[in-house]
Amino acid sequence: MKILFVYTDINVRGGALSYHFGVGQLSAVLKQHGHDVRLLHMFGKLDIDALKQSLTQFDPGIVAFTVVYPQFRFVKRIIETLRPWNAFVLAGGPHFTVKPDSVAEIEGLDAVCIGEGEYAMLDLAAALEREEPVRGIHNLWVRHKDGSVTKNPTRPFIENLDELPFYDREICDYQAIIDSDFQTATFQFGRGCPFSCTYCSNHVIRDAQAGPYVRFRSVDAALEEIGAVTSRYKVKYLYLNDDTFMVKKSFFEEFCRRYRERFSFPFFVNGRPEQITPEVCQLLKEAGCQRMTMGIEHGDEGFRNKVLRRRMSNDQIVRAFELCRAAGFKTKSHNLVGLPYETPELHMETVRLNSRILPDSFNLHIFEPYPGTTLGDVCWKEGLVDPKREDAEFVGQTDTILKMPQFPREQILKCFRRFAFRVYRKHSLLKAIPYYVYYSRYGEFLVRLLQPVKRFIRKAAMGV
Repeated sequence: MKILFVYTDINVRGGALSYHFGVGQLSAVLKQHGHDVRLLHMFGKLDIDALKQSLTQFDPGIVAFTVVYPQFRFVKRIIETLRPWNAFVLAGGPHFTVKPDSVAEIEGLDAVCIGEGEYAMLDLAAALEREEPVRGIHNLWVRHKDGSVTKNPTRPFIENLDELPFYDREICDYQAIIDSDFQTATFQFGRGCPFSCTYCSNHVIRDAQAGPYVRFRSVDAALEEIGAVTSRYKVKYLYLNDDTFMVKKSFFEEFCRRYRERFSFPFFVNGRPEQITPEVCQLLKEAGCQRMTMGIEHGDEGFRNKVLRRRMSNDQIVRAFELCRAAGFKTKSHNLVGLPYETPELHMETVRLNSRILPDSFNLHIFEPYPGTTLGDVCWKEGLVDPKREDAEFVGQTDTILKMPQFPREQILKCFRRFAFRVYRKHSLLKAIPYYVYYSRYGEFLVRLLQPVKRFIRKAAMGV
């Protein structure tokens, strides 16, 4: 069976190219069972002609879209523009797992996949090849010609991740992805997150299937995959991009002990402030860690705990950054602005906390409400979503679709654009000014214009 994956990255902020681990895993499983798999990555803009060309040249039996909510409207436009299809049209990803009834919103969509799709796609491909009905495949909601939908149950989560092949990186130009991020290869060794942040889909996805949600490959498999990737591609750094890399203590400690025995590549990890201890930092330092990224999201302790359900204190956050800095790590913080119930005054607490910890770099995103999540549903139930802006054309996470009297859009944009300057101006203009330009209304254009010298700009602003 020929299968074409379509991965849309439309109206996203420029910078490093992205590798989609979900598609990479599905492709690896399908190829292992003899299927012919291709990928079309729509980066930057909607390109119907590129998809038409792929359909003509490849002639797939299945076209599969992976969807997060900000990309839903683009995928809907693609599917409805090209209907009727000669292929079976499937969509999956976080959006359809948390809101599977969206299947009824797209004319021409044959089914959606809820949760993990490896074995559902194998069953689908086999059934289509044998020209058998597909209505009974677990994890799929199948839409019929009369508009009715068969809502199949889900199978349990895949408990032993070592039974899966390594991610298929040959489905794309993976060297180009590495090179776009300063020769950094990215890895994910686990699945699932035990935390329940209200703006994230994990607290919904964990209930979509039965069984343990947080799982990791074995350390043997993790090290073997690193060896396979670094022997095939030109790599300088590794980014171990699990959201919860340190949540399984046995995996984390064994990995740190054994990694240095085989590899000397510096690596970056994500952590949570409450996970950071002197012992954790020492293990990471001895293994070769160079950067720690942690989510702050909001600087007001009460707001962060109540609205975002991130139950950590500001003192914990400050202490975590101090420990990482003492260990010699570069630090990076993640932050949000434009949240429900937020005000400009509350946002300044995020500025103050970042000024206090002074991360080497940061990300600031304007909040996007994801339907089906706790905080996303609040936005729709309380009428905070502005229908005039829901389909507005803008670069994701740089504008808002919310209409909040206490925090108008103009104020959200002002806070977004001035955040970096406010954080760093008293400490380092060398950081403050490049960030101010990057987050300005012209930042996206300048990022693309300055691609040839971005390494030097990054070094000046981030120290990496």
